[in-house]
Amino acid sequence: MRKGKILPVSVFLSCCSLGAFASSHVVKADNFGKNAVVTATKANTAKVLETQQSSGNVKVTGTIVDNAGDPVIGATIRVKDSQNGTTTDLDGKFEIMAAKGATLIISYIGMNTEEVKVTGDAPLHITLKAEAHQIEEVVVTALGIKRSEKALSYNVQKVGGENLTTVKNPNFMNSLSGKVAGVNINASSAGMGGAARVVMRGPKSITRSNQALYVIDGVPINNTSQGEISGGAFSSQPGSEGIADINPEDIESISVLSGPAAAALYGSAAAQGVIMITTKKGKEGKVSVTVSNSSQFANPFIMPEFQNSYVNRAGEVKSWGAKTPSVYGNYEPKDFFNTGTNVQNNVALTAGTDKNQTYISVGTTNAKGIIPNNKYDRYNFAFRNTTSFLHDKMTFDFNFNYIKEHDKNLTAQGQYFNPLTAVYLFPRGESFDAVRTFELFDVSRGIYLQNWNFGDALSMQNPYWVAKRMVRSNNRSRYMVSASLKYKIFDWMDVVGRLRWDDAATKQEDKRYASTTNLFAHSNYGFYGYDKVNDRSLYGDLMFNINKTLNDFSVSANLGGSFTRNKYNVTGFQGGLKAPSNLFTPNAIDYGTATADNRPIFADNAHKINSLFANVELGWRSMLFMTVTGRNDWDSALDGTDNVSFFYPSVGMSAVISQMAKLPSWISYMKVRGSWASVGSAISPNITSPWRYQYNPASGTYSTVTYKFPSNFRPERTNSWEAGLTTRFFNNALTLDVTLYQSNTRNQTFLRPITGGQGFSAEYVQTGNVRNRGIELSLGYGHTWGDFGWNTSFTYSANRNKIVELLDDPNEVINQGGLSGANIILKKGGTMGDLYMTSDFKRDAEGNVAIKDGNVSQVNLTNPSYRGSVLPKGNIGFSNDFSWKGFNFGFVVTARFGGIVMSQTQALMDAYGVSKVSADARDKGGIAVNNGLVSAEKYYAVVGGDNPIWSEYIYSATNARIQEAHLAYTFPRKMLGGMELSLGLTANNLLMLYNKAPFDPEATASTGTYYQGFDYLMQPSLRTLGFNVKLKF
Repeated sequence: MRKGKILPVSVFLSCCSLGAFASSHVVKADNFGKNAVVTATKANTAKVLETQQSSGNVKVTGTIVDNAGDPVIGATIRVKDSQNGTTTDLDGKFEIMAAKGATLIISYIGMNTEEVKVTGDAPLHITLKAEAHQIEEVVVTALGIKRSEKALSYNVQKVGGENLTTVKNPNFMNSLSGKVAGVNINASSAGMGGAARVVMRGPKSITRSNQALYVIDGVPINNTSQGEISGGAFSSQPGSEGIADINPEDIESISVLSGPAAAALYGSAAAQGVIMITTKKGKEGKVSVTVSNSSQFANPFIMPEFQNSYVNRAGEVKSWGAKTPSVYGNYEPKDFFNTGTNVQNNVALTAGTDKNQTYISVGTTNAKGIIPNNKYDRYNFAFRNTTSFLHDKMTFDFNFNYIKEHDKNLTAQGQYFNPLTAVYLFPRGESFDAVRTFELFDVSRGIYLQNWNFGDALSMQNPYWVAKRMVRSNNRSRYMVSASLKYKIFDWMDVVGRLRWDDAATKQEDKRYASTTNLFAHSNYGFYGYDKVNDRSLYGDLMFNINKTLNDFSVSANLGGSFTRNKYNVTGFQGGLKAPSNLFTPNAIDYGTATADNRPIFADNAHKINSLFANVELGWRSMLFMTVTGRNDWDSALDGTDNVSFFYPSVGMSAVISQMAKLPSWISYMKVRGSWASVGSAISPNITSPWRYQYNPASGTYSTVTYKFPSNFRPERTNSWEAGLTTRFFNNALTLDVTLYQSNTRNQTFLRPITGGQGFSAEYVQTGNVRNRGIELSLGYGHTWGDFGWNTSFTYSANRNKIVELLDDPNEVINQGGLSGANIILKKGGTMGDLYMTSDFKRDAEGNVAIKDGNVSQVNLTNPSYRGSVLPKGNIGFSNDFSWKGFNFGFVVTARFGGIVMSQTQALMDAYGVSKVSADARDKGGIAVNNGLVSAEKYYAVVGGDNPIWSEYIYSATNARIQEAHLAYTFPRKMLGGMELSLGLTANNLLMLYNKAPFDPEATASTGTYYQGFDYLMQPSLRTLGFNVKLKF
């Protein structure tokens, strides 16, 4: 090498960036003839730092993030006019020695390069802006493992926390609806704080829950619903659910793992998919405080259509009297409802150094439903601290959450505990104002008694009495404590251990005052119920993580084990009271009267799972990847069987075609992927016990029943495959994701009665095969023109559900219930949502509706008649977000295609003569049947009512709506002395664009599998309008 002459040298590094290599190695070049040999040896880091410090340098630390606040991994930081450089780690952090006044150059492929001047040793927080969304995305997957998007062999969809807090809901899961492909989310009709039904890629299990698993920071949590109802005409009152306890302001992002391959590492609990929640952490830099308020006001969205033209006859409740104005004026059922409110306040603080970061938040949610006396209050406190020790080799993360929650009088549907029965069917021509005085003082008894003079048909009572004197409340205290300790053994290996303790105590009270109808009070003095529910869970895992690159190959591996301990117990009592009236204490219960409702309450369940798991990912040149996972569970639910241990694997591959071959310039990125998984799901805990206790209400005692079960009980097994394509076009401005999938769920567990003795009451059998196949599609576009920006996304999903096999007898069916004359019946070849009706019009020999004595008649069918499936055929979500300078406007349109719903509400309204349809029929002289007219009153007495002819009350479930809309303005920081102020207007369920049903088809009375699409005096869904205020300083 000639002195004074600079020659080009090519260097290939697989370990790190050139800057990082140069800063930690001593490079020496020797001349051997025409060739130069470059050698490098590891420098003494202490001496290097000592040399740099002695030259006046200071240690500069910081974090590099993108526009979304996510860490930029592998960004290069270099001191200008020097060879000193480094790169960011998996959390976007870096440290480098530089002189005060020096300039740092921060760069990353696909992002704009930034220059930052060193003014001191305070931590830096630098945001890099993407040129065209070219950043290599890092996705949080099962067990909280961070993986490169290009290596994933399955579909993972990520949603930012801002999608949950722009238009707020007391249960944040409802805010995800329409924003993720392949996930059906139905808001409960229970009112403020009600549970949400979340099903991914169709229902799979016939007898077990099809709800998704929820995971926070890599650890599963309990999502127990208090008072979950199964539906029917006589439902109990519902409650809230565990996931509703989470404060959406504490959520950084959500990853949706909809396929078994994505969720396989979580074991049996994740057979139905996983909602992965990543919570916020403290950030390096000065103290930052964010204060926010969201205030929303709610009214009924879709209401039935009523009539006020015809009044009732004297002494009758039904409104089949003359067409004349009521002397009391028009009655509007909508006036019964209050304006609901949902006020959420939050204060969050974040601060930290390069070694210690802290996040603290306090949140309040105070909501009132549209039904009087329906309330939901929640108070959240969160504390999180992350600390690094031993020269950043050890990291300790501690998280504490405390939730205080209170809900009162959540109302679902049906006759029981439902004020809407009387509100909707109230006789026109009578004074509803008189009913508002819902109680009158009784001198002889010395107490207030219910004011109601219209009978108790359909369990009808004064609606205000039901709301204010039949009070069910839940008070829950819950704390979650989690900690993780991570130690970096080598640059390419670390070990992490995690623990989470989740403890929820719920006190439930049920007060029914004297003069409540005896069906509910069981006494002339009232009714009282009290129970305490303890739901505790302990989870722990230990995991070794390996990340190693060897020339063209890379290896990522995660090996570990976990344990789960769940314990659930209920103790309490309930019953009618003895004198004096309305003394709601345990000693006031009349235990001498034994009924199904006068008895002690007790339940105790424990469940244990021990697991070993492994995940290995092999990569070649960062363009071809293969992933293999395996997990083995030892599940206490299978104690006493031959299969207490079960294993389930998965395998997947992904290939980045755009790195393997030259594609047209308009294709920026292309990846194909495929995976297969087999996921086990254990049977319900304690099911293998042959001895059970059954309560006998007649005697007030418990007796034993015996169940027969096979010794070779096996876990429910879901085998699935999926294939997908991910592409980006036009410099990454346009993105397309397509996934095709199929799953088959076998070994379904059924309890079947035994006839003919054998010493058993019933037997468990395992059989069945439920298939789901479908498509998930996501299309996105984002671009900026000067100050104007537009981001849009379109999602489409379709699923086809089929029962390939059911019971061993191909002619045997399973009736999953429903309403009188309309049931979900499972048959081989059908779906898990098939609706059959058991009654129809009586017809003549030619198939025409028979007329006798001027009216139609109803006949019971020998063989139930298939009417359709309640399951949707497809779902669409269309989101748009526009920005211009400080303004932001966005909206979400959702649509559902296919499926049917049915309305008992409409049938009852028709029979009682209060519906618009019944008034229109009277105006026309009757109902046209064949070539004549039938009296509307006679017709609806047969066709409507509590046992209707369902063919007249089945509707298409297809609907489309503007689900969300928001308009906000963020003031420039310079206007407010560095503070950031945002003001916004919000709306939810703004406008129904298309709907043929007399209610909202997306509302559900039950979070269970089968009672879907049924409307029995269901509380209407809500339209909310409100505003947001957010201040950051």
